[in-house]
Amino acid sequence: MDRTQPLSKNVTIDELNHLIDTGHVFVTPFGINRTAYIVVNHKPFMVIATDISIRGVQLSGAWYTWEDLEAMGGVYDSEFEALKAIAGGA
Repeated sequence: MDRTQPLSKNVTIDELNHLIDTGHVFVTPFGINRTAYIVVNHKPFMVIATDISIRGVQLSGAWYTWEDLEAMGGVYDSEFEALKAIAGGA
């Protein structure tokens, strides 16, 4: 049975190129079960990334599309990055 598994250093360049060519490789901005910060009413709000998909992300149990998050003010790895974006430094 095939199942989802993380990439490892044992993957050859040819295998990696095949995965990229067939659309099986994606880069996520953060990992599952990690904290992130969204901007709500111009304030950073800590959430947990509970699931990530191609079109959106589940933060503390609520699904958001990437477009919705961008309209809200973004999603960030740290509170500092969120505060910097609010202040106009992003």
